[in-house]
Formats: sequence, C-alpha cells, structure tokens
Amino acid sequence: MTFDFSKIKSKKKETLPVDPIELFQKLKVSDPSINDLWLAQGDALRKWHENRTKRDVGIVLNTGAGKTLVGLLVAQSLVNETREKVLYACSSIQLVEQTAEKAKGYGLDVTTYFRGQYSSDLFVRGEAPCVTTYQALFNGRSVFFREQLSAIVFDDAHAAEHLLRDHFSLRLNRNTFPGVYAELAALFNPYYQKVGKAGSYSELEDPQCRRLFLVPPFEIHAQQGELLRILRASALQDNRETMFAWEYIHDHIDLCCMLVSGAEITITPPFVPVLSLPYFGRETRRVSLSATLVAPDAFARTFGRVPDAVAAPSTTAGECERLILIPSQLEVDREDTVITRELIKDRKTLILVPTYARATNWQGVAEPPPKESVSEYVRAFKADPGTPKLLLAARYDGVDFPGDTCRVMVIDDLPMGVGPLERYMWEYLSLSNTLRTAIASRIVQSFGRISRGMSDHGVVILTGERLVDWVLVPRNRAVLPPFLQKQIVLGYEVSAHADEVKELYAAADQCLARDENWLATYNEYMKTAEPDSSEVDTELLTRLARSESDYASLIWRRDYHGAAKVLSTTLEEAFSLSVSTGAWHCLWLGHALELLGDAGSAQEMYSRAHSNQLNIPAYPREIGKEYEAVPSQVMEVDSQLKILADGAVILPKRIDADLAHLDGSGTAGQTEESLRALGQYLGFQSTSPDHEFGTGPDVLWVIDGQSALCIEVKTDKKSTTPYRKEDVGQLSDHVQWVKDQIGSKEIIPIFVGPIIGVTDSTNPPKEYKVVALEQFHILAHRLIAALKMLQQLHCLSHSEVTCGRCSRREGYFGQKVSVLWKAIVFATY
Repeated sequence: MTFDFSKIKSKKKETLPVDPIELFQKLKVSDPSINDLWLAQGDALRKWHENRTKRDVGIVLNTGAGKTLVGLLVAQSLVNETREKVLYACSSIQLVEQTAEKAKGYGLDVTTYFRGQYSSDLFVRGEAPCVTTYQALFNGRSVFFREQLSAIVFDDAHAAEHLLRDHFSLRLNRNTFPGVYAELAALFNPYYQKVGKAGSYSELEDPQCRRLFLVPPFEIHAQQGELLRILRASALQDNRETMFAWEYIHDHIDLCCMLVSGAEITITPPFVPVLSLPYFGRETRRVSLSATLVAPDAFARTFGRVPDAVAAPSTTAGECERLILIPSQLEVDREDTVITRELIKDRKTLILVPTYARATNWQGVAEPPPKESVSEYVRAFKADPGTPKLLLAARYDGVDFPGDTCRVMVIDDLPMGVGPLERYMWEYLSLSNTLRTAIASRIVQSFGRISRGMSDHGVVILTGERLVDWVLVPRNRAVLPPFLQKQIVLGYEVSAHADEVKELYAAADQCLARDENWLATYNEYMKTAEPDSSEVDTELLTRLARSESDYASLIWRRDYHGAAKVLSTTLEEAFSLSVSTGAWHCLWLGHALELLGDAGSAQEMYSRAHSNQLNIPAYPREIGKEYEAVPSQVMEVDSQLKILADGAVILPKRIDADLAHLDGSGTAGQTEESLRALGQYLGFQSTSPDHEFGTGPDVLWVIDGQSALCIEVKTDKKSTTPYRKEDVGQLSDHVQWVKDQIGSKEIIPIFVGPIIGVTDSTNPPKEYKVVALEQFHILAHRLIAALKMLQQLHCLSHSEVTCGRCSRREGYFGQKVSVLWKAIVFATY
C-alpha cells in the first residue's frame, strides 16, 4: 500500500473579518430569533471596536438586550485579529452550556472547557474562543495560568468579585475538618480571654452559633508558626474542598485575616490581590460584559482598575413592566413572609434568598435544590405549566425565566453576605457606604431574573426588613437605575394604600391579567415620576477601591513599605467616607507597619482602628487579673492611650482637632463628626448612622449595649425658630430605628441645638431632651482635663501595675467618666 500525496494541497489563507459587525454579516445564522443586530447591539459593537486596543473596556447592555451575541462577536473578533487564545468566562457550567448552544445558533464555533475537559482543539489552534467558567479561570491550580492569553471576555462581570473572593478563601468546615477546626479555635482562645471576650467566644462550642469572630492580623502574626503547623499537618492540598484556595494562601497566611463561626473557619485576605493573577497584566486585553453599569469603585475592587472605555448604548430593552409589592407596609400584625405565602400559594414563583440559613424561612413552600443539581431543577421549573416554587440561595445571576416561564418572583432579604468577610463588614462594621454599589448591583440582577425585554411583565415581592429598609432609603435607592427606582416607589404606594392581604393579591392579579386600570396607572406614573439623584461621591469611592487593590497587590508580593504608603495616603479620605471605613483601613495599615518592623506606629494604627470601630478587635495589653474588674467603658478609653516603656501616657494625637468643632465654629457635618468623636473618646460605641446608612440619627452613642443616646444635630437652627412637629417626628423615627437596629434597653432622644420651645402643634414626649452644643464643648474640656491629669500620674506600664495603683487609676477614671455621662443626661431643660 502507498500513500497518495497528491491529496495534499496548500490552502489559500482566508482573510478573517475583524470588525465585529462585518463578522456578524458573514455568519450563517440558524437561530430563528436572530434577524439582524438590534440598534443597541450595533452601537455597543461599534464603540468597542473603536477602543479594541485598550486594556480594559466595559460593555453594558440591559438584560434581554442580546448581550451574549455581542460578547461572542467580540471574542471571535479578537481571535481573528490575534490568531491567539481568547477566553469567554461565565459564572456557571449551566451558562457555559447555554452560551455554547447560543453560539451554535449564531453560526459561531466555540470550544468549551469545564470539569477538566476541552470540547475541541479550536481554542488551542487559535481559531475560536474557549467558553469556560470563572471557577476554572480563577482556581489556584487553573490550567489557564500556563496559557498565553491575548484576551478575556468576562460575562456578567459583576459576579466576578465574590467568585474571586471565594477562590482566595480557605474555608474549613467543622464537620469536614473537625480536628483542624478544634485546634484553630483553641489556638486563639487565649487572645479572646485577654481582651475580655471569653464568654462570647465560648459560644462557638455550639455548631449552630452564627456569631462571627474576626481574628485580627496581629494575632495571626503572633501565632503564625503554630497556625502553619496545624494547617500543614491537615493535608489541605489533597482535599478537593481546600486544595485550590490552599494553593493561593499557603505562603501568605500571615497576610490574611481569619473569621470563626460555629460552623466553619475562613482564612482570607482583607482585599483580594487580583493584580497578582496573570490575566490582569498588560499582555492581556479584557472586556467586561454586564447587564448593569458596574460602578467604577466596584469595578476597581474586582479587577484592580477602572475601564479605559465603556460602551453603554441607550436602550429600553430590559425595562419591562413590573408591579413591586412590599407586604410589610400592610397594617397587619403578621410577618411579611407569612403574607407572601398567601400571595404566591397558587402562582408559579421564583424565590431568591441570600443564604441557605435564610432559606429555612420558606420551609413548607420550597427547599433549595442540591448545588450539583441546580440546572436540572431550573429546566424542570421552566417547563412546568403548574404552580411550582423554585427556591435559590445566593444565586442572583445566571438563571433566566423570560415570559411565561415565570412571572412572579420573591426577593427575600438583602442580597449581601455572600461570604463570611463581607457579612462581617456589613453586620459588624457597618461598611454600608463601601458595600452600597455591590448590593445595588445584586438587587438589579435579582430583578432581571424574570425580566427579558420591554414586552415582558411580572410581579416582584420584596420581603425581609433589611432589604425593604435598604430600598426605601433615598440615598441607597438613588444608586439603582432610574427606571427601577420609579417602580419601587410606585410599588411602595400600592402596598401602603392596601388595607388587607386580599387587596395585594388583587393588585397582582390585575398586573398579570393586563388590567386596563393597572396599565393606565403604571404608564402615567412611570412617565411623570422623578427618580432620586445620587449623592454618592463616585471619585472618592473609586480612589479608595484602587487604594485597597494596590495595597493587596503590594503586600501579597511582600512590599510592606509600598503597601503602607498606599493606605496611609488615602487614610483620611477613608475616614471622610465613614468612620468604619477609616477604621478598617487603619487595621490593615497597622498590619503593613508591623510587618515592616515599625511596632510603635503599628500599635497606634491598631488602637485607632479599635477606638473608632469597637467591633474591630482590640490590640491586647498585658494586664493583671486585678485590672480585669475595670468597667469596659474605662478600658475602651484606656485603649486609645499610648503607654511608653517607662510608663509615660501619651494622649491621642488627633483629640484636639477631632473635638474642635464643638465650639460652634463648624458646619453641621463638622459638628456631627466632633460629637461622634467625643463619644468615641468617652469609650462608647459612637457612630453616624445617617452618614453610614442614609437613615437613623446624626450621631449614636451606645453604652455597653444597654443604653443609647440618639442625637439629632440642630445647631443651624435659628434661636427664634421653635422646634417643629416635623423635627420631633424625625427624631421619633430615628429612635425606632435605634430600637430595631441596636435593641438598647434605654434610649435617650436628644436635640443638640438652641434651647428654645416648640410650636403649638408639637407635643414631644417627656423623655425628649434639648442640649446646647456648649454643654458638649464643656464635656470635651472636662474629658481632656481628665486625660491630662491621668497623664500627670505617670502610670507604670500595664505589666508592672500593682493592684493598688490599678485601683487608684480605675477609681479616678471610672468616677470621672461617670460624672461626665451624668452631665450629658441632666444638662437639659
């Protein structure tokens, strides 16, 4: 037998189209729904093509506006240009399969990669993009780390942030790793004993305990050797649950924080070092697709930089008709989830919850499907013509139910807390300003699950106090798209005007049945309503996000000096955003300084972090048992003082500047901050809820979790203008907010302003107080005088304090603080 070489002929090189619109025009499309590019798709492709050589380009198209076709055309265009390897990343295997199926209908070839298998060699040969998952792309042993990638298209780019965090997080489940969990929990028990948290830390003995403990970086640094011994003895590199995260952090344990709950221990960096990944170098172009305009700060936090250009064509696609119902607005004594069960009992409904723990609220209605079977459950739900219920936990993207596949959805509770660190930042540190844009993005994505275009319609029910409170605060709502803002306010009005559950049920029926009365009201309202204007300082948020990302990258490669410089440069800006943000940055600036060898400066930062946000763990001081009897308030004041080796006491450097505007010289905002700082220096948990959350009092002082001062600043009120009914009503609302959020047993409502009367129509409760700003100014002087007197005592260092000396210090200081506290309460008329 001989081989017939005459069959081998040279092939003429084909000129491949690079312009994405020209590429589309040459496709052999078999999908009957595709006749031509829509206007917005064409605009997006042209804008991207103009900026194709830039490293980071964003493309924003509403849900239902054909984003997948645009992304695939961009990916193939980049393949045709470079003849190199291009990736198209999706957030789940289900979406990989769905995208590949769509590509086939568009006449585009793709390779898929998931579960360790390529579907073809087109990607390797540089002929077609590879559609894969974020998990395959970001895991610590990714096959793509070894590839020279010319470009990556990130679909649903908003989902990348928490997926990146997941891959850099070592999560040690108590059931899977009982020995490791027990050893690590015990390792840090002495620290919590030392800082007076032994009782609460012991609650971790209960596996159901949801309390979170943040093990601070200085304690991880101190226990680094033993921590590594425990982890390395556990063969984490051989367990599929831990092997990928272990690959990232096994050489960076001392750069991480640790979060401990009753169920698991998580070790994760405070800021994801995304710039350490090869995909974010200058050699790779990146295109980010999203259904919502990702805020620049959220983009910078995810990808380490802001886009060089954004293609966001104006389109009404995705602006579907919605009736939003808020059952909690009914004047009935029943939980909103109980009311919602009635509203959905005979309706096909999708229910979204943020966690599996929250899913238990829907027992008897639906159970979340097993994680490995979500795709099968989704397909079955879509096809079911009856009234099934599908409950999904922590899934705000990647599942779509257009048209009659689902017209009713419940969004239950605020879509946050995807991971332990984010939950800690929200629930314990109140970093609402930092997380606002991320939460807004998830809310928008949630609404998009049953909305696929202008012709679509449906009913969305909002439940859960935190979610409802969030969307009803104008400052929060303002970061949502204007169209959705109007729908939320309309839904609030509909819900507030209903007297009973039957009316809400009827309203939903009218929407679903296309009732003329509903349609007329909806169209008129959407035409005439005005959305809220955003007050978010986007530039400030973006600078801080870039600072966090740069810090993460620098410290990950152990450039401690560079990392410290980055955070120190923006530290005061972080405090201007919120005290909690500044405190969080102080903690990690202190960590960089400690690793740099500057122990004194590090301890100053650790002290400032804790004093500004008491839920940030305190730096421990060596103290005797006798000192443990000192009241916690006195301990908090003491923690803000620096004690040198010779026993000299150094007052906080910024105390005079922080309290300066109590003399009446500042604006209302400056006065509020000085009042907040005064509470901090007095050893209270002192916050500015209105600045942090957009609701609540101007300043809140909480004392040992038992008592609280709810303070409204009225220093700009003229002495001839009495306090009005609206002023008292606002303070009453804020007192209720404090009750709901803090649960303090005693709440003292206070106006800080001129001592004047009220209007005739105003009837303030007896417990309401008015205190002149001058009284707080006097209080600040007395506090500083007390601290200076303490300074003159020239106490010995804590390690040398005797029982008698300690008692004298505690007796003097405890008495002084008590007197100061009473002065506030009784300095009223």
